[in-house]
Parts: sequence; structure tokens; C-alpha cells
Amino acid sequence: MAKWFDWLKERMLIALDVDEKSILEIEVNRHLGSERYKLLHKANEYYRNHTDIERKMQDVSWKSNSRLRLGLFRKLVDQKVGYLLSKAPSVMYGDDSEEELKVKEFIDEFFDEHFLRNLKSVGRDAVIKGVSYGLVYYDEEGSLRMTKIPGEQVIPFYADERREVVDAFLRIYNQEVYTLLGKKQEIHVEYWNTEGITYYKWESGHLQSNKAYDGIQPHFRYMDETGQVHNYNWERVPLIVFKYNENEQSFLDQVKSIIDNLELQASVNADLLADIPKFIYVLKEYGGENLEQFLNNLNKYKMIKVHGNGGVDKLQADINTEAVESEIARSRKMLYEAGRAIDTQDENLGNASGQALKWRFTDLDLDANDFENGLQSAIIHLMWFVVNHIKNRTGLVVDMKLFHYTFNRDVITNESEAIQDAQNSVGILDARTIREQHPWYTPEVEARLEEENKQNAEKQDDYNFNGHGHDHPPEEDTKSKEKE
Repeated sequence: MAKWFDWLKERMLIALDVDEKSILEIEVNRHLGSERYKLLHKANEYYRNHTDIERKMQDVSWKSNSRLRLGLFRKLVDQKVGYLLSKAPSVMYGDDSEEELKVKEFIDEFFDEHFLRNLKSVGRDAVIKGVSYGLVYYDEEGSLRMTKIPGEQVIPFYADERREVVDAFLRIYNQEVYTLLGKKQEIHVEYWNTEGITYYKWESGHLQSNKAYDGIQPHFRYMDETGQVHNYNWERVPLIVFKYNENEQSFLDQVKSIIDNLELQASVNADLLADIPKFIYVLKEYGGENLEQFLNNLNKYKMIKVHGNGGVDKLQADINTEAVESEIARSRKMLYEAGRAIDTQDENLGNASGQALKWRFTDLDLDANDFENGLQSAIIHLMWFVVNHIKNRTGLVVDMKLFHYTFNRDVITNESEAIQDAQNSVGILDARTIREQHPWYTPEVEARLEEENKQNAEKQDDYNFNGHGHDHPPEEDTKSKEKE
């Protein structure tokens, strides 16, 4: 029996006749019908730029019905993710001792480009939905990997009130299956705990065994040197929780009403511009049959027929959208304030000094701090699997006190000021530290400098060898000295 279930029983939070499967069914039912489940799907739709403005209607058929989707939610989410996760992190372990270097190799093997892509994907999903999950697994080549599970697919069960380590979890997802009549959708459910994985199908509000699997399946299987296959379960369920904030609140909650208002105001403004004509014609004793003929004659012949003292007057339509434009500008400012983000259309952003830029990034930085705290906690839990992987493969013991994972933020800087500050730091800081603060610095710089120093050393050796250096004086000078 799982620890989370025992924990509920010890506190008498479960009726005596309720078993574990019954609670799982209750949780699946509640999850699929919850407002949170709907919100997570809505957040995903908003990121794909399918917003509520698509449902805007007009009560009069001849009026325009603009539905302007501005893509603002995606822009804000990508800004937060890019700020914290676009640059490669610094992964450090120990010093240069032989054993610690071996451990560092295995750690780097896991935190490679594949992991960074998945981390960025998981991080983006966490911002959109408030929480996302990473599943640790072994790929076909036996490499330890992590993949994303979307936030709306998981119901975690924690072993205690602190909600730190997941003891078990349900994964719920739609699965396409083929039948004689074509394809259909089924809801599949996986129950993961430390004993393995149980596969179900969700039918008529109940969990039914998935006949494709025979009993509880292991977390993974491996083949030993003799070719024998073994089942293996981790001591923990291999689920890593990535939180955007402590409350696991979707970012959409903070900005949805403002985005909806912005798109509505912009769409209504577009309707006004489309429906108000530039000119209004006043006809007196018009000699044509209908108004359509009037417009045709006016456009084609540049003249119209009138009777008696008839004529045509023209009124200029008064189009004033200043109030709407003002509301759009105000709402846009509110959006970046509520979303704790940077408005890249700010006219003064490009000319801001280094200190001014820091102030403008204050809100985004504070939000990134909360996000980073959640990510750091997830990385520590993830390292439990990396540590055990290294121990199982090599027997090496990993000291977590020597492990450091540092996120490098993609901060906009005033390059001229940063370069000047670097120059002023010569003699105070070591050369490499100064280089790392230079706005044009990349890790490849070190390799290029090493190659450049090597070439310069070779040139100096050639120079000395040809008799021009102090270590090898010219032959004639030596002879002259001997004569003296």
C-alpha cells in the first residue's frame, strides 16, 4: 500500500470501507470536472492565441465583427521563459580531483542539450499552467533522460502535508485507438507508485484494467551482461514537480481579464473604422431608380441624374477613436504591470542607462526569483535519480554539497557601460572574471584565446630559433665578443 494512503488512514481521513482504487476514481472524477482542469486547457489555448475574442458576436448583420487576436499571452510567457532559461546554465561539481572529474562527466552527460530543451519546455508549461512535471526514464540506449508531462495530465499524491516528495501519481490523457469504424478517443489512466505502474482505461466513471498490460509493470527494465532482462523500480516515483509559484497558480489567472479587454477594445475600434463611411451623401430629387444605381453611376461615370432643383450634398463623417486608443494604451500598461513583464514597445527602453535598465527589470526579476526557487527545488529532487544512476553504473558516490546548478539570466544591458566597467576592473579582478562580464562573451572565447596564445607561443619560438631572441644571440655577435 502506498505511503500517501497509509498517511490518510492513520489520520482517520478515510472511511474503513474505502479502498485505494475507490479514492483514485474519486480523484479522477473530481479532476476531469474541476474548474482548474478547464483553466489549464484554457491557458494552453491562450498560448496558442485562441482567446475568448473568437466568440465575439454582432446583433446586427450588416455591422463588422472584427476578432483581433493580439498574441499577448504568448509574448509574456516567452519573455519570462527566455529571461530565465534561454541561456545555458552553469553546472559545477567539486574541484579538479580525479574522482570528482569522473562524477562531473556523468553529471554533464545528463545535463546536456537534450535536457536543456526539455527543461525549457517544462518551464514554459509551468508558467502557462502554474505547474508542470518531468518524468525520469531510460531511453533505448540506456541513457538517463527526462521528458515533460503537461500539468493538466497529473494528479500527485504526497506522503505528508509538506508536499515535498511525490509518493504516487495518476497520469490521465486522451489516447487515439483504431477500430473497424475508424479512430476514436479513449481516456487512459496510469497509476504510478514505488511498486510500479498500473494501467487503466476510464470508462463510465470507473477505472477498468487495461488488457494490453499484464498486472503491475516496473518503472523500467534492463538487460545484464548475460542478456537476462530484469525489472527495476526506483525507491521514489520518477516524477519531478516544476512550479511556477508556490501556489501553482497559472500565469493566465493574473492577466486574462486585461488581455480580454485589450482584444475587445481593439476589435471594437476596428469595427468602428470599418463601419463609419468617410462621406455621407444627401440626395435631393434623385432621378435614379435606387441607391445602388446611384453609387454605380457615381463611381463609373462620375455623375448622377437629378430632377428639377435636385442635387447632392456631401457630409464629412466625424471619426474620433481617441477615447478607444487611450483605453487600449492604458490597458496595455496595466497588462505589463500585472504580468510583471517588460514592455518592449516602451520608447525610452533603448536609451536607458545601465541603472535605469535594472529598475525596469525589477518586476521581471522578482517574478524570476520565485520561478527559480521552484526550479531549483525540482533540480535537487531530480539529482536524486542522477546520483543513484551514477552509483549504479560506476559505484562512485556523489556529494551533493559539491553540486551547484546556476541559472544564467538573459539580462538586457547597456553594452557601452558594461565594457567600460570591465576595463575599469583590470587589476582588481582576474582576467577571466572580467571577460565573463563582457557583453560579447561566450564560452567559445576561452578556446579561441587558448588557440591564440598557442599560436603566439609558436611564433615566439620561431623567432628565437632564427637568432633574434635574447636566448639565442646572433652568431656574429658571439664571435666579436670572443675576439675582444
